[in-house]
Amino acid sequence: MFGKTKDAIDDDFTGIFGDEEAADNEAQFDQLRERVQHVEGQIHSQFTSMAAYAQIAQEQIELTRAESRAENEQSERRVTQLIERERAERLGMPTPGHDPGTSSDVDARLDSLEVAVEAIKVGLSDCLSRQKALADAITALFQPADASPVSATLPPPSIDGPIGDLSLA
Repeated sequence: MFGKTKDAIDDDFTGIFGDEEAADNEAQFDQLRERVQHVEGQIHSQFTSMAAYAQIAQEQIELTRAESRAENEQSERRVTQLIERERAERLGMPTPGHDPGTSSDVDARLDSLEVAVEAIKVGLSDCLSRQKALADAITALFQPADASPVSATLPPPSIDGPIGDLSLA
């Protein structure tokens, strides 16, 4: 009142309460950092899963190729044996287990040869359809979820097992 004038009260309470805006920003940054770490963990997990699926798919491709090669080699051996047998018959050389000269026997063997060749064609066609289906599955595995598939998969093969149990006799 008498000699000294009143100082205006300072509205800056940062010294007393601290900088609340900075503390709020720091809390938001901490939350953001935690969320980014969580997303990084999820991405790493998905990458690991995709790598495992790719490895499994590669193993399946190799298995399918090996089966295809084995079926192809077996078909080649069968066709070669049939050709050799037919050549030997036409040259008049006797073949083991067959009596040359009977017309019905030759017709029956030709019919069985045609059936075997048709079975080989079906086996090769089924092998190709299986490889196509596997390729489509692998392609679909690496496509984004929102993308439409490139092509439809082929129907399942028409025979259940290998064609090795067919006989010509």
